[in-house]
Amino acid sequence: MQDNQFDDEMQRMDELEYDTASGIEEGVSLDDPLSSLALRRPFVVSTGTSLSKGIKKLQDRSLGCLLVENDGQLAGIMTERDILLKITGKGLDFEKEVVDNYMTPNPEFLQMEDAVAYALNRMVVSGFRHVPIVDENNKSVGVVSLVDIVQQVANALGEEILNLPPIPQRKGFSRPEGG
Repeated sequence: MQDNQFDDEMQRMDELEYDTASGIEEGVSLDDPLSSLALRRPFVVSTGTSLSKGIKKLQDRSLGCLLVENDGQLAGIMTERDILLKITGKGLDFEKEVVDNYMTPNPEFLQMEDAVAYALNRMVVSGFRHVPIVDENNKSVGVVSLVDIVQQVANALGEEILNLPPIPQRKGFSRPEGG
């Protein structure tokens, strides 16, 4: 009986592989360049920007990070994690403190022509959620996040994901985390 189930699964996988209407062939490949992802422009501030201004911009735009530049070049990244671990509950004066003191300086970065696989590697191996993307002059041009990659895969699989049946024993998600 178990062999029949396995055979059925293998047959279904073969059908999906050759089904041009499935959308699977449009998915992101690990070899695709980061430029193939639908990435938003990063929010960039200059060194010396107050925490107040930086955090307000993150809140206004619902972003997970901001990039910090010095003389037009990437100097650091300040993420939600930095805010939670380095700022929250410390009684800081957000008008006097600057992002430079709480960002992660000299972050690892990638370029638009680098493969999606490199971004995933950096995220998994180093525990990052966001990786800055710079041009040949080390100027910030983007940020890739795990959500960006998953969203691209989900968009390519569109109907397969949107049309999944509900799981009756679980309650549905009411809203995004933190939202």
